[in-house]
Amino acid sequence: MEEEIVETLCMFERFFPPSFFDIMVHLVVHLGREARLCGPVHFRWMYPFERFMKVLKDFVRNLARPEGCIAEAYLAEECVRFCSQFLKKTTGYEEKPDRNAEYESSSILEGRPISAGTCCVLSEKDMSIVHLAVIQNMTIVEPYVDMHLQHLQDTNEKCRRDATILWRMHSQKFASWLKEQIPISSDHHDETLKWLAYGPRVSSRSYTGYIVNGLRFHTISVDRQSQNSGVLYEATAMCRSSAKDTSQMVDLVTYYGRVLEILLIDYNTFYIPVFRCQWANIGNGVKVEDGFTLVNLNQSQMAYARDPYILASQAKQVFYSRVDESSSWYVAMRGPTRRYREEDAEDGHLDVGPMPAVVAMDVDDLVDESRNARADCEGIYV
Repeated sequence: MEEEIVETLCMFERFFPPSFFDIMVHLVVHLGREARLCGPVHFRWMYPFERFMKVLKDFVRNLARPEGCIAEAYLAEECVRFCSQFLKKTTGYEEKPDRNAEYESSSILEGRPISAGTCCVLSEKDMSIVHLAVIQNMTIVEPYVDMHLQHLQDTNEKCRRDATILWRMHSQKFASWLKEQIPISSDHHDETLKWLAYGPRVSSRSYTGYIVNGLRFHTISVDRQSQNSGVLYEATAMCRSSAKDTSQMVDLVTYYGRVLEILLIDYNTFYIPVFRCQWANIGNGVKVEDGFTLVNLNQSQMAYARDPYILASQAKQVFYSRVDESSSWYVAMRGPTRRYREEDAEDGHLDVGPMPAVVAMDVDDLVDESRNARADCEGIYV
């Protein structure tokens, strides 16, 4: 790397004027030797200190007394920070929340909307589809899913022999069966579970923006340069080799899509946010080439007509970059969340990105016999 950098700069001198070769271009010459002697960059980088120097420079209000301005402003900031920490524990004072923070609400189970809502009335078919998607993905209802599957196998011989028929019957009858098992007048079940079993109202609220899991989502109708409508959903699904295959197996499947509509489903005492999405077909709409995942979103949605909804808490954000203007394929790229939680750092689950490779260094590598002083002129002691 050291030799190639020097040769590259020499080739640049054939095309660029001397004014191009300032100190920043010259520093590239030393990168190879610094990596060999010092190891990974993140142990010795100066970016945090340079950013803090920018903060200190902003403290200067009197150019004739820069040091005094920095000292007084730094002391004032320390006092304000101490007071804010003290008041936070003694009074109801709170700092400004993060941009993608979720406000706690007793009516919305998770997340918060960031746009004006509009009332909408879902059809009976859409309401049954979205209600089935909610109750099959809520943790509190999971035991009843297993109970209903076992009930179908015990009462229907076809369901016991064929897994396809079993899941079809489960999708058709689970909502009504759950409502019979958990009546609204029962005192032996949780209130949330009773209202989930009772079912939602026909009217709901629609939004164009929503924050959940530290991510900011917008519908595809919002025309913005920064796209926030891409969504990724990892689901455990029943897979089979063909339509005639009766022996199915459970596997983790990744679905790529875009958010078409954000709905708050009204369950009388609380709201559950759901996303209606446009999904890419798993068979011929998703492929992997050269390590990149390519997604084609301009295909028929008939395969997802009965299941276009997901819970907002299940959505992960993904960004799409078109291969070229004439292509219908997009490169799917996942972005990190902006939310930092201390419990994630303590548990070791914090996403910090890929770390640099480990550099093996010996004692001989620390010895640098190259001369760094010029011999053609008199030096100046600093």
